[in-house]
Amino acid sequence: MLRKFIKNISIYGILPVVGKFLNFLLVPIYAKAFTPEQYGIIDLFDALVFFLLIVASLEVPTAMGRYFYEEDTLEYRKKIVNTSLIVTLLSAAVVVLLAVLFKRPLLEKFLSGTEHEGLLYVAMVWLFTLTVNTFLSFIPRYDNRPKVYVLVGIISIAVKLVFSILFVVVWKKGLPGVLYGYICGNVASILMYSYVSRHYFKPVFSFKYAWKMLIYALPLLLGSILVEIWKPWLRHLVTVYYPVAVVGLYAFAIRLTSVNMIVHGAFKIAWKPLLFERKNDFIRGDSMKRISGLVALASIMMGCMIACFAKEATLIIGSEDYLDSVRLTGLLAISGIIQMMCELRGFGPYIDDKTFIVTIANICAIVAASAFLIVVKNGFGVYGIGYACIIYELVCYVILVSYTRLRYHIALHSLWEIPLLAVLCACVYLSANMMQLRFRAIAAAVACLLGLYIFLRHYYKVNIKLRNTD
Repeated sequence: MLRKFIKNISIYGILPVVGKFLNFLLVPIYAKAFTPEQYGIIDLFDALVFFLLIVASLEVPTAMGRYFYEEDTLEYRKKIVNTSLIVTLLSAAVVVLLAVLFKRPLLEKFLSGTEHEGLLYVAMVWLFTLTVNTFLSFIPRYDNRPKVYVLVGIISIAVKLVFSILFVVVWKKGLPGVLYGYICGNVASILMYSYVSRHYFKPVFSFKYAWKMLIYALPLLLGSILVEIWKPWLRHLVTVYYPVAVVGLYAFAIRLTSVNMIVHGAFKIAWKPLLFERKNDFIRGDSMKRISGLVALASIMMGCMIACFAKEATLIIGSEDYLDSVRLTGLLAISGIIQMMCELRGFGPYIDDKTFIVTIANICAIVAASAFLIVVKNGFGVYGIGYACIIYELVCYVILVSYTRLRYHIALHSLWEIPLLAVLCACVYLSANMMQLRFRAIAAAVACLLGLYIFLRHYYKVNIKLRNTD
């Protein structure tokens, strides 16, 4: 099982990692071009658009997948695809219209002022193109053409990267230039997805299937909204208790820790197919413990490196204006590690078809993290934001992993994780207090040596044994 997991990473993880890496290249461009306050405004619009994307999509792509395979005929699938597309276009148009009609409360309560009204209009164009692009991206996935899906995705990200540089750096369009680049990437993706899936498009609509899909999708939509609302809600709380520039510092720090999310993405893509395909093996054996332990080892090691050298990375990628984000970087790395381990170890509700437990866990996490920020306000400074993120992920972890442990009675943790976590906390402490480089380098070296010892002790021998049994 462990060997198959590693093989899945090599097959499914490499190409998406390329896409995430291309996205990461925009971070130094924006950090050099914009102040922390401007970066914060970009992040607020990002959070708003991606939250509205959930509402605009109505979970129709998921519902389309539910009915896509019921009949293996082209005419049937044309009816499903085109009905779903029309519903998506209508829902996206309604959400954009409502956002424009209620632009004043959006600008005043969430986007830090009415002076960004023009940017809101551009963001709504981005939202519409993003919704259509997201829908179209599901067609090759359901059509069992993963290479097409990945290739188009990478090309569209490259287009976004090039046009973002042109609009922001060359043509000096400022904040709107960022969104122009996003729109260009989405338009390119829409054109490519439309071309490769052109055999499905036909002017046909079925009220019967539209109703069936909405009945299936709306309960999922409610759960998705409750799960995803934390990201814009956190930014709203930050703008209430901190200056907008702090949102920019948070946005920069979260993108710096996205280096670890690239690793997480590869593991996640490899994990999802195995979760449902080999769930009985996970329940009966100790494969889950070995896999989650390997992910924990890689993720914690990467978190230690990010924390120890966050100051230097910030100065190289950004500027001295973003140095205060270093106090957040290590804490956000910890929250990201907890999130990934929760996805791996809290699988019980997913294979039991009890996803309402995931929704309950997220509601409890939002309440706990929000209460923390409201009580401490800015008493902890920027550290409070990092602590709130850790609290959110930790509450989800405790609930979902406890359910999985009690339901299936399987071991999910290893004793060697304790010293490794202690080293991670030491790295985060040194980073947050901006200790001298030599102390942080020593902590990074200790983390590497400990991680190498754990790998050789617990995984290297297992890999040799697996090869010898082939």
